[in-house]
Amino acid sequence: MPLTADPSLYDLQAQTVLEGGVLYRDIVEPNLPGIVWAHIAIRSLFGWSEYALKAVDLVIVGSITWLLALWFRNREIEFKTSLSDRLFLGVMLLWFYFGTSEWCHCQRDTWMFLPALLGLFLRRRQIERIELDQSTTLKIHLWGMLEGIVWAIGFWIKPFIAVPALAAMIVGWLRRPNRKKCLVDFAGVFIGGLLIGGIGTSWLVMSGTWLHFWEMAIEWNPTYFEVGRERWTWDRLWRQQLRFYPFSLAHLIAIPVAVLTLIRSSSRHRSLSFSILSAVYLGWLFQTFLFQHLFDYIHVPELMLAITISMSVISRGIRHLECIAAAQNQSVLFRPVIATCCVLVAVCFSPATSWQRVQYWSQCFQQGSSPEVKTALQHFPLPNWNELEPALDFLRQQKLSDGELTVHNVYLVHAYRELKLKPSTRFVYLDVLTRVFRDHQSEIVDQLDRSGHQYILSSLLENGLTFEQCQTSATDQPHQLPAEFPREHLHEFPYQHPVVFRSGQYVIHQVTGTAAPLNPAFSPLAANVN
Repeated sequence: MPLTADPSLYDLQAQTVLEGGVLYRDIVEPNLPGIVWAHIAIRSLFGWSEYALKAVDLVIVGSITWLLALWFRNREIEFKTSLSDRLFLGVMLLWFYFGTSEWCHCQRDTWMFLPALLGLFLRRRQIERIELDQSTTLKIHLWGMLEGIVWAIGFWIKPFIAVPALAAMIVGWLRRPNRKKCLVDFAGVFIGGLLIGGIGTSWLVMSGTWLHFWEMAIEWNPTYFEVGRERWTWDRLWRQQLRFYPFSLAHLIAIPVAVLTLIRSSSRHRSLSFSILSAVYLGWLFQTFLFQHLFDYIHVPELMLAITISMSVISRGIRHLECIAAAQNQSVLFRPVIATCCVLVAVCFSPATSWQRVQYWSQCFQQGSSPEVKTALQHFPLPNWNELEPALDFLRQQKLSDGELTVHNVYLVHAYRELKLKPSTRFVYLDVLTRVFRDHQSEIVDQLDRSGHQYILSSLLENGLTFEQCQTSATDQPHQLPAEFPREHLHEFPYQHPVVFRSGQYVIHQVTGTAAPLNPAFSPLAANVN
């Protein structure tokens, strides 16, 4: 499967830093730099191959699966899991992840989930120390510092980890532990967090990044989050859950079970493992739906938690039925029947085992990530690698230098990597930044005009034309805009510049003047096309 636009952007940012550039100044980024630091480490150790990044992603997801499968091992007898239960859970978690779209892979939310789970294991053990009242104050403080360090590492990747972290701590406080040790524990977590926060902030200051980071946080980011909420709709949410089907059904079990568990969790006699996992799951749900954009990759961790909770509840229910049957000297097959049903549903509905995808496995081994294989395996045709390759070939023939190419659309950011070029301006996600940071359009135009760019690569499909319209040719010349192109947009960027090459939806313009005016609407070409 192809890498999607975000990992390619993080690679560009990592390359910029490694070559002496300044993050936020040289490439606009509305988020914390943790994921860029991760890419710097990965690329420094393993090189720039896309397989290296995918391998790291696979190790991270495998570690997450292993930790979730071990969560109930040797814990409270009520939820203790057998080896077969843990193996089956692991298979279902990986099956879910392998069925997600390329947009979910090598993403910040999943990578943030690994330190979150490590912090969760540390939190549970810390609560047990405090409740058993057998550990010294110093020991509790030091373990708290380690936990704070782990949570803070995840915070630099994405700050929303703070919500499930706080939820996990609240579970311990509700169990009415020793108040003094609780304060010592919290102080340790806080100091550990400050330590990692201080190290990260020192890097920002010493690398000359701090002022540019602060400018983004104060002047630019408020608009970024406002626009994200504007695009949140129930229709998009519904279609998203369909893309995760059948694993999205786990929420139907996990949500009510988690809520009921927390209602009853104040007693020490309740399962600590199940209570804390339920709190983190609901906290994760809360931050994804209330604070974040409605993107698929954001919801991967919460679904993995939902699957874990649902399967543990089902396993507990099966054990209860087996005990009843054993007491009545009856032989039952609850476990294999339910496991078979789960596997059959996953086989029938999960993209991971769709025949249209499985039949390309041999080509994956023979060709690797060729344009044909990537186009066949991707869930979203963005970009369409078969159509994009001729446009990239045309640009290769122009023998461009750094800064001479402007990529207009998000999903075309791969062109910089494929052509080994640096972007023309700091606004790499140009179309999105134009629409999100509408108050900064004059700055964007000014930087484009002063960049010295020679060519612009854009996508008609990403800007709103239908797939069918993108395939039609102009009546007179093949390398022109489609006949259905709305004439009222011909004066806007990038269409006011002459077309020199076109491959389906992909258009290459030669720069002949200013970048103004920019259209701040999402999918601007869709509004006026019948």
